[in-house]
Amino acid sequence: MGASADQIESEIKETRERIDENLGMLEGRAASNAVRYGRIAAIVVGVGVLAGAGFLLYRRSRRPNLKDRLDAMSIDSLKELAAETSERLSKRLPTVRVTVNEKTEEEPGTVEAIVRKVAPALIGTASTALLERVIGSDPAETGSRRAGAPATD
Repeated sequence: MGASADQIESEIKETRERIDENLGMLEGRAASNAVRYGRIAAIVVGVGVLAGAGFLLYRRSRRPNLKDRLDAMSIDSLKELAAETSERLSKRLPTVRVTVNEKTEEEPGTVEAIVRKVAPALIGTASTALLERVIGSDPAETGSRRAGAPATD
């Protein structure tokens, strides 16, 4: 017949133990590799930082002074610089187009928005004052007539 249940359980148990051991060993290798690669990366970054700092210090300490820079300039290089500058200046300047009162889709500015809102009221007030002056009536009298108050003399 077949194997007994106890025998099957013991084989399963042994197999699980072997798999657990293998997994533990693989996890240990992965962790040690990660630590190793982390150390390598830290060393590379450190060397890069030290090299950059050394380069900056070297450049700072070896900066040429004004006398050395002027000595390095030759008459030929100054002539070339003058020729290049005059060539750039002799080229035609770009044209500039200025347009005034061109219709745009932009929002009006702050002052323009205020004027647009206040202008109708100002025009109405000014026109009313002008009409009253042309007609020649006194605003105090027209106010009393409108109210229907009897005139007393």
